[in-house]
Amino acid sequence: MKKRTILLISVISCIITAFAQKKAIVHGSNPQAGHYAPINGIRLYYEIYGSGEPLIMLHGNGGSIEAFKYQIPFFEKHYKVIAIDSRLQGKSGGAVDTLSYNIMAADFAGLLDYLHIDSAYVLGWSDGGIDGLILAMNYPGKVKKLAV
Repeated sequence: MKKRTILLISVISCIITAFAQKKAIVHGSNPQAGHYAPINGIRLYYEIYGSGEPLIMLHGNGGSIEAFKYQIPFFEKHYKVIAIDSRLQGKSGGAVDTLSYNIMAADFAGLLDYLHIDSAYVLGWSDGGIDGLILAMNYPGKVKKLAV
């Protein structure tokens, strides 16, 4: 009985240690996946996860990449996810007088150029959906398919 108790305590200790050592990914603040690109006079922050066909994810107003924390783990299994902090949001720079949907769409097209990506799937919600629609209208060759 004593050996079983010691074995059980050892197993539980190993499990607790394994969970404690596993660091959770913080989408929107992940140094391993995060990068800055000089786009249209600002530093645009983005994170890349997975591999395959490119999929850009565009969050809503006042949000950040963190808004996709539940979607990124699913999509990274099938796509090269490029989650972007829009101008003046999250970790991206900019100035209030340079904020418009057209400018943000130009930022996203510029990021695709910077990453040498001809076109991508686009997923956006709220203002990110509007950004995606304008990206598709102003830069139709950059958008394979759009979900808003």
